[in-house]
Amino acid sequence: MQDQGTGKFEPASTLDYFRKAIDIVKLNPLAMAQVARDPNAIRFGITVTAIGGALAFIPGNSPAGILVGALFSVFVLFLFAGIVHLFCGYSKGKEEFMGFVRIIGLSGIIDLAVIIPLIALVVTVWSVVISIVAAREVYQLTRGRATLVVIISALVLWMTSLMIFAGPLSFLYDIPGQ
Repeated sequence: MQDQGTGKFEPASTLDYFRKAIDIVKLNPLAMAQVARDPNAIRFGITVTAIGGALAFIPGNSPAGILVGALFSVFVLFLFAGIVHLFCGYSKGKEEFMGFVRIIGLSGIIDLAVIIPLIALVVTVWSVVISIVAAREVYQLTRGRATLVVIISALVLWMTSLMIFAGPLSFLYDIPGQ
């Protein structure tokens, strides 16, 4: 967190980042603004994102799937943020790529609930809502523009993921390929 005297960021405790992550899931704009400016928040965000991604692959009972899930989730974090950033650049948004990555990374704490099948759909929808609020906060977009940017970005990402996991990586979920 930011030191009031020097203005520099000091790494906060894991518990502090956990609290910030919960605040982000609750759509707290102050927490989003603080995390967006905190360069140390990225470590906790990547860790939480990787754990959530690994949990999504546990039903497949494949150690390779769990590892791929963790790595793919971190890759998707940056890819999604990049797509949003690209669209925000075209929609006259401020360029704050890493701020958006930090917020979305910490919001990945909600992904820990994906092991419960019916909750996973709710988590997915709420993640989109969090992304919309984060885009509004970081890029200073209107609600309509932020919604459009996030939904288009999410659709592009979901289609890409579907093609990857229904094709070359279908063995991780025991989905019959071609």
